Amino acid sequence: MLIDQINNLVLFQYICGLIIWFFLFFLLNQYLVSVLEIDDRKKRNILGYYILLSIIAIIRLYTNILPFTVDTKTYLSVAESISQRNEFFYFGAFLYSSFIYLIKAVTFNNHYAILFLNNFIFIIALVDLFNIVPNDKKKSIWLWSLFLIFYPSIYWFIPNVLREAVFFFCIVRVLKHSLHILNADRFMYNLSLLILFSILCIALRPQVLPMVYTWVAFIFFKRNFLSFILIILFGFTLLSSDFITSEYLTKVSFEYLEAKKTEGATNVPTIAFQENIIPTNISELFMLAPFLIFRFLFAPFPWELSNLKYLFAFLDSSLMLLLFIILFWVIIRGYVYSWDIIIFSSLFIIVLGIFEIAFTGAVRHRMPYVLIISTLLLNFPTVSFKKEKVLN
Repeated sequence: MLIDQINNLVLFQYICGLIIWFFLFFLLNQYLVSVLEIDDRKKRNILGYYILLSIIAIIRLYTNILPFTVDTKTYLSVAESISQRNEFFYFGAFLYSSFIYLIKAVTFNNHYAILFLNNFIFIIALVDLFNIVPNDKKKSIWLWSLFLIFYPSIYWFIPNVLREAVFFFCIVRVLKHSLHILNADRFMYNLSLLILFSILCIALRPQVLPMVYTWVAFIFFKRNFLSFILIILFGFTLLSSDFITSEYLTKVSFEYLEAKKTEGATNVPTIAFQENIIPTNISELFMLAPFLIFRFLFAPFPWELSNLKYLFAFLDSSLMLLLFIILFWVIIRGYVYSWDIIIFSSLFIIVLGIFEIAFTGAVRHRMPYVLIISTLLLNFPTVSFKKEKVLN
């Protein structure tokens, strides 16, 4: 249980946690009031979802119903070491440990605050994601809401001591501000925020740098050719830095891919894919990529479950299958409200799918991009929409 990782929980901790929860509830309510696209009914539903995630957070603290994540213990222990050595991490996974340390410092070492704040950040990101969709394309809010309620990964990774909520917020902001730039909406303001959240995404997950850069280059190419040239020149400047060379360029090889996947699969044998598929050249990469991406999206398969505790992951993969069947129908029937959403999500899914070595990792790492592409459900035609289309 997560409670085993938390020490010195006295009455003050409970009271402080309760105050923090109400404070975040108040802030969320005020944010929803300020968002013009959110009416009273939607606001009540969103606040109810925040309450549901908070209940899940408490359940996670005191029971073993939800699967335990090893990274949770690691983040907490690193945050504790930061408090002792006063040495912060500014890049990579342990940046989140620095975030945990700061939250604990301003909340009197309150662990409830971490879970509640993750829920708060996640809800804000969902609202931002919802508002990216044009109002006339929100025909089936009920369907998207149903997906969010039954999506197991949300309950597994969000009300938890993990960086998923913070990263999801940052990646949604990258998408949001890049689309605003494409629409020539307050260019300098959105460019500044795009740079900020791109840096935060890369700082939290360094492996997404190539995808973020490619996406930004694509956006500026669509905007105008001169902007695209400037982004390319900036890319060449990055390539000349020692940091990029050591962290990225030296790892661009099939030998590194083989070593990385082999080492990873060896370290987590109980959750690694049964078959560790490693392309050894370009032709093999193109041949194997479709299966690797398919496995990334729909793992774990029933025959990969060695323990009942991974049943939660199988429920997730079952929902993925249903989701993508519906999305395939939406695409075939021409109900895609924005191809940019598909391109953005696919860019990350393709690259991460090739490198993934474990089915639980696949469940976790696909979640942000599945949530983004799931907004296509909002344009799923309703019965009334079909009748109106026939009449016209």
